[in-house]
Amino acid sequence: MALLLRKRSDDKAKKYGINWLFIKRLTRIFRIFFPSCVSAHLAMFLLLVLVSIGAEVAAYYVGLIGSEYTKVLPVKDLAGFIKTTWQSMLYIILMALIKSAKTYIGQLVYVYWREALSLYINRQYFKNSNYYKINVLKMDNIDNPDQRITQDVERLCNQFSSVIPTLIASPFLIVFYTYMAFEGTGYIGPVSIYSYFIIGTLINTFLMAPVVLRTYRQEKLEGSYRFKHTQIRANAESAAFHVADDIEMEKTNKKLFSLLTTQTNLFNYEFWLNVSVNLFNYIGSILSYVVIAVPIFTGVYNNLDSNELYSLISKNSFVCMYLIYCFSQLIDLSTQITEIAGYSHRIGELLETLSALQDLDIHLKPIKMSIQKEVKILDRQGLLKEGKDDWHEMQDSGDESGGELSTSTPSFYKLDKVDIYTPDNKNILIKELSLEIHQGKDLLITGATGSGKTSIFRVLCGLLQTRSGSLIKRTSFRCKDVMFVPQKPFLTDGTLKEQVIYPAKVSSLDSSVDNNGIILQILSRVGLSHLYDRIGGLDEEVDWDWFDVLTPGEMQCLSFARIYFTKPTFAFLDEVTSAVTVAQEERFYSHCRQLGVTLISIGHRETLKRFHDVQLMLKGNGEWLLKDISDEQL
Repeated sequence: MALLLRKRSDDKAKKYGINWLFIKRLTRIFRIFFPSCVSAHLAMFLLLVLVSIGAEVAAYYVGLIGSEYTKVLPVKDLAGFIKTTWQSMLYIILMALIKSAKTYIGQLVYVYWREALSLYINRQYFKNSNYYKINVLKMDNIDNPDQRITQDVERLCNQFSSVIPTLIASPFLIVFYTYMAFEGTGYIGPVSIYSYFIIGTLINTFLMAPVVLRTYRQEKLEGSYRFKHTQIRANAESAAFHVADDIEMEKTNKKLFSLLTTQTNLFNYEFWLNVSVNLFNYIGSILSYVVIAVPIFTGVYNNLDSNELYSLISKNSFVCMYLIYCFSQLIDLSTQITEIAGYSHRIGELLETLSALQDLDIHLKPIKMSIQKEVKILDRQGLLKEGKDDWHEMQDSGDESGGELSTSTPSFYKLDKVDIYTPDNKNILIKELSLEIHQGKDLLITGATGSGKTSIFRVLCGLLQTRSGSLIKRTSFRCKDVMFVPQKPFLTDGTLKEQVIYPAKVSSLDSSVDNNGIILQILSRVGLSHLYDRIGGLDEEVDWDWFDVLTPGEMQCLSFARIYFTKPTFAFLDEVTSAVTVAQEERFYSHCRQLGVTLISIGHRETLKRFHDVQLMLKGNGEWLLKDISDEQL
């Protein structure tokens, strides 16, 4: 799967500009914004468009206020002056309300769009562990997905909410003011203004192309620079122990200088784009008077007296200037559109990768992989309560209580001649691995670093696909059935209770059970009662990152607290006692067996053998050996 995605990434033509690819990606984003023709998002957007047009209508009447005053002031018409003043105040109040409503509705549309796009991406990102494939397996080489999901989505939606109403309202305004300009100046006015707009658009389109590419690069480097500081924050103690101040400062500054160089390059190109935009804006103010001057000097208005001519000039000047303003608005959007294009390409790439991962999950399943009908899981906790505490004797002699476990217990996981590769699929780790995992048969996996121990867990968990052989699974991945525990556990944000019951939710707990009492007993058993004393309660909110508070040993104690609370049938443990003492390890493993949890462990300590029945030894170069260690005397 990784190879196919990387090939797709290499073959893909990455031309970041305002082109067909930009339109295609933008259209995909719009389908997320407007999922149906009757959605609330579409209704709110149409309201925004109507209010935007209403604001322009109000602006038209406000713009005519000057011409109305020129009619009444020269002739000292007091009644007309008072009437014009009152009308003008009403127009201004109406315009203030409409413009404020336009801003408010635009903000709501931004929130709705950001919610829709973020939720859609989050669903795809967390589906089938796609976040793992993108961040760890580097599928499609998507850089800084966190920045794309948070910062780029926010900026794209913000720009959209301010730009789209203008783009939609402009055609109606242009038609209206073109007609008004034609009435006041003849064909010379509209023709001149349209020619001015076409020339400005062509020049700005030429200047926009390099800006889009550099905007994309800037956002990429922004994410890289931010990630470096995040990396330092998360590993501050390790870096300090290494006395790595100088080298990490050098690496951080290198990313900063790369970002600043790209930004400077971007500003250089934006300078000429801004020169073009501002030049055409100010030329437009002169052009409005030029197109009015033509009919005046050709004698079209010779029949009007000076007051009437002055009022007409004021009105026609406003009409022509506003028509030019409509075109200038579109030209002014050049910078914003380049930013939208950059964000659209980055978000569009992420959406395409997530879609490709979904397609591969559907069409490119591992060779001969099957999930067969679930086998009955024997209630080990129930048997232990009945006093049948020797699990292995029950395995050998059969279950007198009517259970189905015996020496012929069916395997819950079965690998048959499976080749396991590195995550990038370049090197083979284990050749033709054949392995069966039975309930009640604890398995220990040992081997040198890099021999593929964790990769076995990845295959069983479905995070890595296999090229050959078969993989049969006869149990679900529900937390109560199977629990994978990495060497460094994931600590979610939230309360102490949420850390212990993870990945279960507080709302899913059985309210008829004293969960708090159980959790407190578990914390005491694993030696973490001091956390409760420090916080003052299981449900108290904390303002720290748990990774910064807990030591590696405390994190591993917390892993066993989660096992004790969940009581899974199978627990896959990846060196989860490397940071605790041998005495703690013995207590933790002994209690897991008392709970009836079948253990599949990765570890190096010889003391682990006493808690397991079978050992899988990875020798390196793809070789492996499986042996029974249940009778070994340590």
